[in-house]
Order: sequence, then C-alpha cells, then structure tokens
Amino acid sequence: MNKNLKWLFVIVVIAFITAGDSVEFIPEPIQNASFQSRKFVVGLWPDWLKPKDTNERTEKAVEELENPTIPDEN
Repeated sequence: MNKNLKWLFVIVVIAFITAGDSVEFIPEPIQNASFQSRKFVVGLWPDWLKPKDTNERTEKAVEELENPTIPDEN
C-alpha cells in the first residue's frame, strides 16, 4: 500500500471518529458507530490522567474580587 494512502486512511479514520456523528448526510447507523468509536477511544484514557483545571487561578482571582476581605487594623 502506498505511504500516502496510509496517511489518508489515518486522517479519514480520525475525522470519522471525531465528527462522524455530527454530519447529517451520513446514515444513522454509521453516525452511531462514530459515536461509539469515540466513546471507546476516550475510555482508553486512564481516569487518573485528568486534564488540569486551567481556569482555577482565574476563578480564585474573580472570587477574591467579588468577595474582598477587609484586613484587620490593630
């Protein structure tokens, strides 16, 4: 098999898994297969490798601005 055809196949498979269920002209059984494939691929990711909360620092800063603390002056 040609090297370019292998890469084309990989790209088509990735596109099918990521967006196959949102394309309207594809029959419903194929859309369901795309959704099930995506659930399977996502299920391979371990639970302990959760993505970091990138907004955590911003959320804390907004909370501090909304609820300012008054320092004690003794």
